[in-house]
Amino acid sequence: MNNTIKEYYLLALVDLVDGSPVKELQEAIKVYEKLEAYEACAGIQKAIKESEYLTLRDIKNILKNENTRD
Repeated sequence: MNNTIKEYYLLALVDLVDGSPVKELQEAIKVYEKLEAYEACAGIQKAIKESEYLTLRDIKNILKNENTRD
């Protein structure tokens, strides 16, 4: 996963943890598609797909692990 996709993926996961509805993220994808920012779309879409089967705890662990890598 390239850096831009990963950045938007992690930001979308943070949004989900903070309570943003998936519909809001789907609207963001539409905006980025119009801007032809397809890597942003890919990152957000990955987060949405994973939210279908990951628990909130799982998502928080992903974010925690990313923070400890920096």
